[in-house]
Amino acid sequence: MTIWTPDLQQFPGPRYQALATAIESAVRSGELPPGTRLPPQRDLAWKLGVTVGTVSRGYMLAEQKGLLSGEVGRGTFVKPPQEAGHQGREPAMPHPAASDLPALPDLRSPGLIELSRNEPSLPDYEHHMQRTLRDLSARDGVGHLLAYSRLLGDPAHRAAAAQWIGRTGLKLSPDQIIATAGAQQALALAISGLAEPGETLLVESLTYGGIHENARQRSTRLHAVAMDDEGMLPEALDEAAARTNARSVLIQPTLHNPTNAIMSAKRREDIVAVARKRDLTIVEDDVYGFVIRERPLPLAVLAPERTVYIASASKCMAPGLRVGWLAAPPALIERFGDVLHAIAVNNPRLNQEIVRQWIEDGTAEAMLESVRTEAAIRQGIAAEYLVGHTYRSHPSSLHVYVELPEPWRPNDFTAQALMLGVRIASCTSFVPDYRSNPAAWVRISLAPCPDRSELREGLRRLRGLLDRTPEARQGVV
Repeated sequence: MTIWTPDLQQFPGPRYQALATAIESAVRSGELPPGTRLPPQRDLAWKLGVTVGTVSRGYMLAEQKGLLSGEVGRGTFVKPPQEAGHQGREPAMPHPAASDLPALPDLRSPGLIELSRNEPSLPDYEHHMQRTLRDLSARDGVGHLLAYSRLLGDPAHRAAAAQWIGRTGLKLSPDQIIATAGAQQALALAISGLAEPGETLLVESLTYGGIHENARQRSTRLHAVAMDDEGMLPEALDEAAARTNARSVLIQPTLHNPTNAIMSAKRREDIVAVARKRDLTIVEDDVYGFVIRERPLPLAVLAPERTVYIASASKCMAPGLRVGWLAAPPALIERFGDVLHAIAVNNPRLNQEIVRQWIEDGTAEAMLESVRTEAAIRQGIAAEYLVGHTYRSHPSSLHVYVELPEPWRPNDFTAQALMLGVRIASCTSFVPDYRSNPAAWVRISLAPCPDRSELREGLRRLRGLLDRTPEARQGVV
């Protein structure tokens, strides 16, 4: 194994992309000659000050470019020149057809079955978008959508958000809501507005990977709190709050990502009781809660005075619009508004207007019902291929969380799956503390594939890996 620590500041883009570019540069220059074993992901993550998930994604991207190969039990190695070549490079996009209105290009990676991103399947959404854009273009005054919006969002957009969020049982005034560019920006606002640099934020022992990067950029310490099948344990939260003097806790109580856990009403009451006892502000990530028909009340209903509630159109409508919302007690709204002005000034009106129209004319409800129906169908398909294996799911979930049989390790399994042309997510991408040793699980997203036959093929390949030991991987086809 070589001692190699790249300077990611020299390369553009997110850190996982910068790492892949650094690997490519080092391979081309000879700094990493063929056969070189790269540092273990956890070691490199520690040296670079990033998450293991970031390094894992960087290695995977370099593998896609044909630069590396992963060998279970041995590590990740630089490929010989004759193998690296150009095989991982995407072909140039063809020139558009000679037409007044050419179709938009398909930007998916050719030949790769994408099962790592949690996004809803969009089987019949094109006509919704076409109709909405026609309606917008026919309206007078549409030019105002090109101007700056109000800092916290236009009143009509915040009112529509209050209407949509109200379906969960949480009744809000539009003045309590900030329109954001997706839930990721809302999480950034919450972390920046609640935690001073160096301060501790309590999180679940498995939590959304975007939190790790958000916290790192803001010098916020993450402290993992133990979970069970329902999610965060109240007694563990109480102990962690007392030991760290943290002032905030981030929780995903409804359809947790990645475990699919859903807190019972009793568990929610117990979590709120601890938050009040320790004077904790709760940040509730509820982006998946909308897809469940019969769902528990949000934590924000039980503790409105201390809960920052985050929701999004990404999982229940369409992720590409990047529309989300942050709702908070009035005393916190001005603070979050200051943070938003510092990082984005404000957010585009056009996307918010599209979602407002969908909420008010019933399109959002129709899209949500399509997401639920398709999720149930795809969960059924997953059950066919995962029979005999341990996994966690929910009829409305966009993914399954699968336990790996011994002696598979999560990163080895995802690396081998990628070599078979299937990309999935390792549980290490969700671990906030690099020093922990999570159980061997992987998350398989069921919705990114445009059609069910492609999903079936991806699951067939993954089942082949699950049924074989790592040493027998060469026989999997």
